Amino acid sequence: MKTIRVVLADDHTLVRQGLSSLLAADDSICVVGEAKDGYGLLEKVRSLQPDVALVDISMPLLNGLDALSKISRISRQTRAIMLSMFSDEAYIAQAWEHGAWGYVLKDEAPEQLIKAIRAVAAGEKSFPMDPVPAVTHDLLSPREREVLQLIAEGKKNSEIAEVMMRSLHTVRNHRASLMRKLGAHSAAELMRAAEKLGVVRLVPPKGLK
Repeated sequence: MKTIRVVLADDHTLVRQGLSSLLAADDSICVVGEAKDGYGLLEKVRSLQPDVALVDISMPLLNGLDALSKISRISRQTRAIMLSMFSDEAYIAQAWEHGAWGYVLKDEAPEQLIKAIRAVAAGEKSFPMDPVPAVTHDLLSPREREVLQLIAEGKKNSEIAEVMMRSLHTVRNHRASLMRKLGAHSAAELMRAAEKLGVVRLVPPKGLK
């Protein structure tokens, strides 16, 4: 049996270590790389070309949903599974639309994750329910969504320019475009818009911890 090569991304060290230990116990799966943010994940996928990428939905710098849409362009052989604590149908649908092959809740039994990895590696979709098309946000470009997340994380223009490797002028233009498109007049209003669009989740949904 061919070993399934996996890259996993989560911003919590303990979660990554737990997932790595869990998967190491299965002889058919090998964790070849780990990342703590979306950009780190893309670097690992580009350099390692894994079979499966386990992607946390909420990551700093570049969230899981936006990272998903880039993975297939970086590595055609890599299929992504979204890891999430959110069971919202809208999040599952967005993961589907952004290119995920599977969606696994973090409170699922470990066997469910291994089952999903095997299924996705074999070319099968693995979702907890049939995804219902979500409302897409074509209003913003992918680059604008990245800037919006970084603004929501409290980063200044200069810090955003460094993270994205873009000029300060370009970042300022993106910020101005975001404020115009979203009708925002301050960073606080942009942060609220980011939460509403699902770019970031600033507070846990009711009923979830």
